[in-house]
Amino acid sequence: MCIDVSNRAGITAYVYCAEIRPGKDGPEALLEFQVQRKTGEIVNETKVVRMNDDLKVLSKGVDAYQDRFRVIGLNAKDGYGILEFENGLTLIPGQVTGDVSEKELRRIQIREAIKAHLDKETQLFTQGVKVLTLFFIDKVANYRVYADDNEGTSGEYAVMFEEEYTRAINERLSTLEGVGIDPALKKYWEGIAAAKTHAGYFAEDKKHRLVDSKDGKESESDTSAYDLILKNKEQLLSLSEPVRFIFSHSALREGWDNPNVFVMCPLKKPDSGNDVARRQEVGRGLRLCVDQNGERQDDPTTVHDVNILTVVANEEFSTYVNGLQKEIMEACARRPVLADASFFKGKVLKVEVEVKKTFVENGQKVEKTVKETIKHTITEIEAKTINFWLKTNNYLVSAHKSLDP
Repeated sequence: MCIDVSNRAGITAYVYCAEIRPGKDGPEALLEFQVQRKTGEIVNETKVVRMNDDLKVLSKGVDAYQDRFRVIGLNAKDGYGILEFENGLTLIPGQVTGDVSEKELRRIQIREAIKAHLDKETQLFTQGVKVLTLFFIDKVANYRVYADDNEGTSGEYAVMFEEEYTRAINERLSTLEGVGIDPALKKYWEGIAAAKTHAGYFAEDKKHRLVDSKDGKESESDTSAYDLILKNKEQLLSLSEPVRFIFSHSALREGWDNPNVFVMCPLKKPDSGNDVARRQEVGRGLRLCVDQNGERQDDPTTVHDVNILTVVANEEFSTYVNGLQKEIMEACARRPVLADASFFKGKVLKVEVEVKKTFVENGQKVEKTVKETIKHTITEIEAKTINFWLKTNNYLVSAHKSLDP
């Protein structure tokens, strides 16, 4: 996901478009904008906005939204979303406009990274896969600040993270209550405090480790993050270990590898022209993940659904990632594959069907129709039929035996 700043001339009002989605009463957008409280204080709030809603009204009189901020267009078809205001401003998910500070951009990135993380946990928790998110930062002080006595305290990004994580978890639990959330996942989320679920280790820590005055040994709290992140991979991948979000400066660029990084978020400006550094960073998430038994999740029928890396970046870094992805796809596309009947035999097709299930809402049993995916294994006869059809319709070309399938 790319957090894109739109600086259209004449528009200074802050609006962040987090999501555009279908709703019961038509398309709706999740926007963050400024709202004036009864005390006169102006704060950023996230609200659901629909057609004809006016930010002048929803903001309770904030001057910045006086210039025709009524929604006149809202499209959420086929996963594509676009919102249009009366003044001509248009926004798509991930786009922010107005007077946006560096601090606000980083908070948005952290928020979106947490959202992507929780989405992935919802998908993989029952499969026993631990989800990790990796943040790259430009300065250690943004995550950990050292006082004169060398005792580290939370920096700006750590504070932002805990605020956004707490809000995201509370929203998830309240929204999903009674709608079929997995009880074990609910317990998992409720059992991990925001302060316990993130950690970081930086080269600078070596100079600031606390020393116990009695025996002269390094304090356990200072060395635990280093040992967990850089040494104890099995512990870090265990669902019993609360740390799921890791902040890094440069210590993880080389010599660190973890297969379960599903979300990556560079909270910094990309190194100008340094493709090697960016490849190393992106490479932290290009691994086949493992479950609690250490088994690779490489089933041919699900490998591409499970092993997806989400990068929540600013526009410049996102452009680089998109280019890298295109380069990889083109390289893979050039590799010839021999597709005969044996290639199709045994493959598993996933078919989406509607089934009725019973949920408990407000103490009452409610029957709902939900979509489920069933699997069908292709038989030898079906494989030959598929192969014949593809050949007849010129989808397959003849290949030499020397081609590597």
